[in-house]
Amino acid sequence: MKKIYVQNGILYYYGNPAGYLRGKTIVLDVLFEKEELIRYIREKEQEEVEVRTGVYDRLTEGGAVTEKESVSGEERRLRIYQLGQESPLMMRFISLAERKKRGYGKPQRGEYTLVYEGEIRKFDLEAVWEKFGLKIPQDFPGHALSISDVVEFAEGNTSRFFYVEPAGYVEILF
Repeated sequence: MKKIYVQNGILYYYGNPAGYLRGKTIVLDVLFEKEELIRYIREKEQEEVEVRTGVYDRLTEGGAVTEKESVSGEERRLRIYQLGQESPLMMRFISLAERKKRGYGKPQRGEYTLVYEGEIRKFDLEAVWEKFGLKIPQDFPGHALSISDVVEFAEGNTSRFFYVEPAGYVEILF
């Protein structure tokens, strides 16, 4: 087995999909930001390196890099926000209706901390719940996805925000 190779536009590092080719750039997952690998990419492949989070997850979950994505540079991003440590305890883990009833108003970006950002193949709230609410990744810095968290789907300059409710999600302005 080769240690480092590119096959069908995917960069493999010891058999693991570490990144993908987009034009003259290798988009590399932060997990694989190793001197040996970056040196190989720059010397042997003559490519630039762009390091991002979420690339490995996307590739291992069957997310392919389509020609459209690799040519246009448009990417789909997932971001998860959770209330910051300075937020009142009574504001946490409550529905939008309860938030309003307690006098907190609509969720404000300043109340929240970004705890996750990564690439995703498609916008699917149920898949987000399964990955971050039921089966939490070991390297996920926040708590399990819960009521009062905000999920952002971004593509290019467009974002949609969803507040986690007791039974699903509600789209919000954020």
